[in-house]
Amino acid sequence: MNCRERVISTLNHKEPDRIPLDLGGTIISSITKNTYISLKKYLGMETRDVKILDHVQQLPYIDEELLQQLNVDVRMVCADYDGNTEQQYFDEGDYYYFYDRWGAKLRMPRKNGHYFDWVEFPINDISMEALNSYRWPELDSDKFISELKEKAKYLYENTIYALAGTAIFGGGVFEQPARIMGMERFLTSIALNEKFANMAMEKITELYVENCERYLNEIGKYIQVFVYWNDITGQTAPLISPDTYRRLIKPKDKRIIEMVKSKTDAKFFYHCCGAAGEFIPDFIEIGVDILNPVQVSAVGMDTARLKKEFGNDISFWGGGCDSQHVLPFGTPDEVRGEVKRRINDLAEGGGFIFNAIHNIQDEVPPENIMAMFETFEEFRKY
Repeated sequence: MNCRERVISTLNHKEPDRIPLDLGGTIISSITKNTYISLKKYLGMETRDVKILDHVQQLPYIDEELLQQLNVDVRMVCADYDGNTEQQYFDEGDYYYFYDRWGAKLRMPRKNGHYFDWVEFPINDISMEALNSYRWPELDSDKFISELKEKAKYLYENTIYALAGTAIFGGGVFEQPARIMGMERFLTSIALNEKFANMAMEKITELYVENCERYLNEIGKYIQVFVYWNDITGQTAPLISPDTYRRLIKPKDKRIIEMVKSKTDAKFFYHCCGAAGEFIPDFIEIGVDILNPVQVSAVGMDTARLKKEFGNDISFWGGGCDSQHVLPFGTPDEVRGEVKRRINDLAEGGGFIFNAIHNIQDEVPPENIMAMFETFEEFRKY
């Protein structure tokens, strides 16, 4: 069984020959640049010419040497480093900054900076006038989509890996409004001016659907997983009430999912950090195939319970090691114990892709990272 067959099998809730592994198949299951360099040094690999794929999170392009050494089953369909993803940084005292395609300003400390954070927003008032005057971003260019198609076609025809792709346009229906007006203003608008909030989400849904449709017309036949992210929960509770999700956001999520599934056989991957457990029945109802990242340190995210209650209806991509506490701060032995526990909870019957929950963060010791991967390799066979 090759990598692609292995991933397809487990996402169809069958036990393949061994549990599939992801690292870098998405921009929410990768590794930050500094830790990537540390890991490669630890393994005796060259660290020259590391280029950035995702500028906000400071994620690098991961080279094939490392992916093959770790026996990773998934590859991301992404642009080559040819200008499509190159970002010009500007200096601002103690910070670097840039503007994204939505008109927001992002900033990162020059010294010991880990990420770019949203600090200024193009919509600064909860009013229909502000929304109507906002200049919405252009869709991905035909040239960009054509280049992604060529990359996807090549990987599909010349490799054995499962391919994950996304229409790289922005955050989901709930996430993206916070990136153009700020989280506090957006949440306030839901409470005080629902018409405004709903109109913003409707417009984003329309743009997302149109961009995804154009993307999938060219790339849908090559990918096995379509990635979407829409954080609606925090560490201990939802960011919005379940009723608000079901009334305002769920129908829009459903519209996107139905469009995606009309264009591709790829499984729909829904990324939602935090305490997402109570929304899993909603996700299943609207056609979500995969839940990521399975944040085991959040409230209500016990892996044994989630597998027992939902394992026949949804796959879990992540949950492989508590990356908030154990992976960065535990001993290698504690990491090994954590990995064995999560495999035991999630692997039976298929429906599990191993990943360290979210991106492996800066300052995670390479000894712990390798303890995770080596333990996984030891116990990944069914």
